[in-house]
Amino acid sequence: MNLMLKLKNLDKLTTSEEALVTYILDFPEKVIRFSPKELADHSYVSMSTIYRLINKLDLDGLNDLKFALVSYLNEHTSEHIIDIDYPISAEDNHYAMTKKLKTVYDQTVQSTIDTNNFDSMALNDELLKNAEFVDVYATSANIYFAQNFQFQMQEIGKQINVPIDDYMQNLSAANSTPTHLAIVVSYGGRSSSVKKILEILKQNNSKILLITSKNSPLLNEKVDGVFLFSSLENHYNKISSFSTRMSLMYIFDSLYLSFFNQDYDRNLAYKLDNYQKMNPKLI
Repeated sequence: MNLMLKLKNLDKLTTSEEALVTYILDFPEKVIRFSPKELADHSYVSMSTIYRLINKLDLDGLNDLKFALVSYLNEHTSEHIIDIDYPISAEDNHYAMTKKLKTVYDQTVQSTIDTNNFDSMALNDELLKNAEFVDVYATSANIYFAQNFQFQMQEIGKQINVPIDDYMQNLSAANSTPTHLAIVVSYGGRSSSVKKILEILKQNNSKILLITSKNSPLLNEKVDGVFLFSSLENHYNKISSFSTRMSLMYIFDSLYLSFFNQDYDRNLAYKLDNYQKMNPKLI
């Protein structure tokens, strides 16, 4: 049964749940782009009403509701909303491709926001603020995003270590102490090297901030903080990792901004002063 039929056949709904169902049926194209708060505001219901309805639909969260709506709309409208894995077609011109890629980015950022809890994000910010040393463990293309985060943080005087090869990652983990924060990036969480690094970090009582996906087995590990990738994308069957890369960049940029904002004036002055030292002609 498709989602629309399922919504129409729900019974024993409260008045607010009925109002929400009516809104979703009337405006599915809007709902797929809303955050939970936006959906609550536009449908004039509470956040708890949204999640009660999601439970009655046997869905895991708002993202699952959106996926089901997108699937329905793609089947019943002439123009597809977007396929995250295959966002363009062979017939698209440059304008169409750029617009569709923007849609992928927009949906990914919103999905990353929806997937992560703001209270947990605040705790993750504290981990970064309190750490004397920060090591980022990433592999493959994720290393470049880690290095960009390293660059941003070093511009305001916070030193970040990004070991690249297996030996240096294991050595950094072995050298870690309780004053270290290890940011471990692994989308699928199935790599034996990541599990080994986590074991070493735990032996040394280092703080661990994990960045992974919602279905990752690493979520069973005891860590100090978690950020979740957006999981809109198929891990293998796709043109490229547009969504996953955008999600990771958004998470790193959010960490940087929250750290920067905790001492805004000092960090801004530090950054501008250093630029002037490096090139006095800039200012």
